[in-house]
Amino acid sequence: MSYVRVALDVPLSTLFDYFVAENLNIVVGQRVLVPFARKQVVGVVLEIAESTELAAERIKNIVKVLDDVPPLSADVLKLLRFCSDYYHHPLGMTVMSALPVRMRGSVPLALKKSLVYKLSDTGKALDLEQLPRRKVVQLRLLEALHHGPKSLALLKSVSSSSAAALKALSDSGWVELDTTECVDSNFKFNEEHRLTDEQQSAIDKVNLTTAYQTFLLHGVTGSGKTEVYVHLLKQVLQRGGQALLLVPEINLTPQLESYFRSRFPETNLVSLHSGLNEGERTQNWLLAQAGKADIVLGTRLSVFTP
Repeated sequence: MSYVRVALDVPLSTLFDYFVAENLNIVVGQRVLVPFARKQVVGVVLEIAESTELAAERIKNIVKVLDDVPPLSADVLKLLRFCSDYYHHPLGMTVMSALPVRMRGSVPLALKKSLVYKLSDTGKALDLEQLPRRKVVQLRLLEALHHGPKSLALLKSVSSSSAAALKALSDSGWVELDTTECVDSNFKFNEEHRLTDEQQSAIDKVNLTTAYQTFLLHGVTGSGKTEVYVHLLKQVLQRGGQALLLVPEINLTPQLESYFRSRFPETNLVSLHSGLNEGERTQNWLLAQAGKADIVLGTRLSVFTP
C-alpha cells in the first residue's frame, strides 16, 4: 500500500495525503485529480510514501492520474520548494501558480503539431525578379522557403503581416502545407557586429566558468551588452542546449523577440508573458518542456519554465 503527498492550490502550508490504488502508476512531479472538500481539484505529486500519519478513514483515493503532460522535473520542483521557503508562501500555491492556467485543470492537453509550409512546384518555378517589388513581405517569405520548408512560427517572424502574405501566396498556388514531419530547428547565426575587446573579454570570463555562477554585466545604454548575450546564446545553442532570456517588462518583449529572431533566423524561439492568451502560453510552455523551443524569451513568470 502506498500514498502520495500532493501540492494543492490552497493557502495552507502543508501537503495532502492520498491513497494510490494498485493499478495506478505515479511518479513525483505528475499532475493528479483528487477530491478536496466537496469538489475535485488538480494537484502535483511531490512525495511518494509507504505510510501516513492520518487515520485510514480520512485518506481519500486519487481520482485520476493526468499523464497527458510529462511530470515536472526534479530541478523545477527543487526551485519551487526554495521559493516557497524563501518567500514564506504555501508550497501548493507556489507550485500551482508556476503552471500555465490550463495545466491547473483536468482537461487533457496536447502539444499541437506545428504547421509547416513549403513551395509548391509552381512556386519553385517562380522567377522572383519578375514579381512586383512592392510585395516586400511575400518576396521575403518566398526567399525563405527557397531554402526549404519552414514552420509557421518562423515565417511569422519575417514580418507582422506574414499571415496575410502567406495566405495570398497559398491562394496563388505558390505555397502549400508540408504534410511530412515537422522540420527541426536548424542552428543559423546572423553575425551582424564585430565584437569589441571589452565584449570579448566578458564572453571569455563567462566561458571560463565550469560550475554554476552568476555574472553582472555592467555598461551604459548602447554599450553593447545585448551583443554579449547574443554570443553567449549562440554558444549554448551550438552545444545543443536551451536558453532562457528574461526581460524586465512586457513592453520590451516584441522588439526583443524581433531582434533575436533576426540574429537566430532558423531557431525555434517562443515567448512567455501575460500578453499571450492561455492557449498560446500553454503551447509555448509545452514546447519548452519538450525541448522543441531553443530560446525562451519571457518576463519573470517564465522563470519556472522547464
